[in-house]
Amino acid sequence: MTVGIVGRPKRSRPVDRVNYKLDTDLREMLQQIAERNGRNEGAQVEQLILFYEAIEQLNSEGVQIPFNEINARVRQIWAGLIEKDDRATSSDDEGK
Repeated sequence: MTVGIVGRPKRSRPVDRVNYKLDTDLREMLQQIAERNGRNEGAQVEQLILFYEAIEQLNSEGVQIPFNEINARVRQIWAGLIEKDDRATSSDDEGK
């Protein structure tokens, strides 16, 4: 029989526990991203924060980052989520 440590290692840095209310579709996206990268939700949130901060720092240093294209894609994704929600709400209303 082999014994191994399972789970995420304990952190040496202090951690604050917080609860965020996320849009259901955004949370689903977060879970999919986390799963794709072999992380849990909390670790993925940390990675996304670090990624965003790295982009901000690179941008402030003059590195060319296509923010207009990124923001356009963010708006496109958000519009798709809103549209999906509107379709679900209208189909729920039709069932009443």
